[in-house]
Amino acid sequence: MEGLTAELLNAVAYGAKPSFDLAPLLTHARKNKVLLHAIRALNVQSHLREQQELGMRRVVERVEALSKTLKNYNYAFFKLIKPLSYVPADLDLLVDASQVKDVAHELMKLSYTVAVKDPYCLTLMRGDSIVDLYVHPCLGGVIFIDGQRLLEHLCTAEFYGVEVKSLESYAEALVTSSHAVYKERIYTLNDYFTVERWASKEALKLAQELKCEEALETAINLNRKIRSGTLETPYKIPLPIWLALLVRKFKRDGLTRATSTGMLKILTSKRIGKLLTSKLTRETY
Repeated sequence: MEGLTAELLNAVAYGAKPSFDLAPLLTHARKNKVLLHAIRALNVQSHLREQQELGMRRVVERVEALSKTLKNYNYAFFKLIKPLSYVPADLDLLVDASQVKDVAHELMKLSYTVAVKDPYCLTLMRGDSIVDLYVHPCLGGVIFIDGQRLLEHLCTAEFYGVEVKSLESYAEALVTSSHAVYKERIYTLNDYFTVERWASKEALKLAQELKCEEALETAINLNRKIRSGTLETPYKIPLPIWLALLVRKFKRDGLTRATSTGMLKILTSKRIGKLLTSKLTRETY
C-alpha cells in the first residue's frame, strides 16, 4: 500500500496519529522489523502486544544467561542493541577466532546443540532459541566484513537492565548497512533507524578501513529517500545493482576476495542454494 512507510515512520519517530487502519500499518511494521516499537508508540493494547512483550522478555532472559556464561570471553552481541525496540529472531555474537570452540562448548553446557556449521559461523539451537557465533559476518562462506577487526570496537552497554558486551554505535551502524546491502539485499526501517541515528564520521572512517564504505553510502542514500517519502520499505535492492555492489566489493576487499575461492563448492550446497533463492524472491528478512 502506497505511503505506508512514511505513515509508519511518522507514527514511530514523531508520534503522529496514523490515517491508515492499524492492521495494515502493523503488518508493515512487522515486515520492517519495527513491530514492537510501533505497538508501543501507538499504545496498542492487544494479544499481539502481549506476544511481542513476552518475546522480548524471553530474549532478555537469554541475553542475560549468555552474558553471565561468557563474561570471561572476547565477544560482542551485534544487531541486538538498536535505537528502537524490536524482538530479534535470533542472537548474533561476534567471537574471537581463537575462542569460538570454547564459546560453543559453553553454550552446549546450557543445552544448546550445533545445528549448522559454516566456515565462519556456527549456529546453535535450544528449542526455539537460536544463537549464531560469527568469526566474520559472511554470505555463504564469503566474508563481507572483518569480524575480528570489529572486535576492536567493543563497549559495555545496557540491554533492558542487563549489562552486555556490544559494538560501539558507529560500528553497529556499519554492520547494519553492510548486512542489509551485501548479505540480505533488503533494507528495512529497522536498518533506517540504526543508520540514521548512529552513522557518523567514526562509522565512515571504519567503513573505509574495512572496505565497506559503499554499503554505508548506499544506506545513507536510501535513508535520504525514505525521509523524503519517495521510497517504500522493505526496499529490495535491484539484482543488477546488488551484483555490481558485490563485484566492486570483491575487487576492493582482499578478505572478501580471498574467501571467495571456495564459492563454487558452497554454491553446490542445497542449503546455500535455498538461501540464495530466498534472497532473489523474498520481500523481507
